[in-house]
Amino acid sequence: MTEQQSKRLNTFFVRTYNTIQTLEERALLQSGIGNLSVKELHILEAVTELLRDGRNTMSHIAARLCISVGALTTAVNTMVRKGYLVRRGKEGDRRVVLIEPTETGRLANEQHERFHQDMIERAGEQLDEASLETLCESLDKLAAFFEQYAK
Repeated sequence: MTEQQSKRLNTFFVRTYNTIQTLEERALLQSGIGNLSVKELHILEAVTELLRDGRNTMSHIAARLCISVGALTTAVNTMVRKGYLVRRGKEGDRRVVLIEPTETGRLANEQHERFHQDMIERAGEQLDEASLETLCESLDKLAAFFEQYAK
């Protein structure tokens, strides 16, 4: 990789991350969910995704988010107090704690999903089909790299 390419990639990652986070914060405020942070919203998203296949335990959620169970516990405690999540014991094994969204949490996650869908559709409109496919293939490789790097 050349120095110029390295600078371009760094600029892209930093600016894009910051811009998307700013857009998510703005969307949160506009939707009336001002008492959730973007980090909390992403926890809610992970809980909702993992709930679909019955893996909504603290350890699975923490692994999905690449954070410790301790850090997740602190965030979940806050989100339970805010009314977005609930804890439930697993039937048949009360040692296992399941995390689930409340109705308020489900609604907040649906708004967040709409934000992401709109962002994806608008970004996709900027590229022709061949460029979009090349981008998706490259992003798949980058995602795999970052997931491995995080371990």
